[in-house]
Amino acid sequence: MNEFKQWFEQKLHSLGVTKLKLVEQVGYANTSKGLRRLNQFLEQPHKTHNEFIKAICLKLNLDMAELCEKIAERRKYIEPNPEPFIQLIYPPLDTIRPLFHRGWLRALLRETVPKIIQRLPLDEKNKQLENLYNKKLASLDDDLSRQITGFTYFCKKE
Repeated sequence: MNEFKQWFEQKLHSLGVTKLKLVEQVGYANTSKGLRRLNQFLEQPHKTHNEFIKAICLKLNLDMAELCEKIAERRKYIEPNPEPFIQLIYPPLDTIRPLFHRGWLRALLRETVPKIIQRLPLDEKNKQLENLYNKKLASLDDDLSRQITGFTYFCKKE
C-alpha cells in the first residue's frame, strides 16, 4: 500500500483542494499532463523534479523537510532491484543505433531466472544458469547466437 499517496491525499482533503485544482494552481495549462505528473509523483516521488515539489509545497503550505522525509520513506518501499535475470553478452550492442533498437535487443537477450533456481546451492545454481543460457541461445537466430560471448547473472544483494 502506498502510504505516501494516502498521506498526501489526506492533506489535500483537509485543505479542501482537489488534484485538478492543485495542478491548475501549480501552473499547468494542460491539466491532463499535470495530473499525470502528479500521479507519477505520488507513485515515485524520488524521481520528480525539485521545481514541481517546491511548487506543491508552496501551494499547499507544506513543510519541505516533512515532505522530503515522506519521500525518503516511500523510497524505502519501492523495490530498487529487479527480479534476478541473466543478460547475454553481445559485444556490438553498444554500437547499435537508434537507441530503441538497442533497448529492444537488450530485452531480447535477457532471461528471467526462476525462483527455484535462485534457491539452489551454488554449484547446482551455476549449472542451471548455464542450462538457461544454452536454452536462450538456442532460441535465437544463428547469426545473432554466433556473436554471443557469454552471459552475466544479475541478482539482488542479500
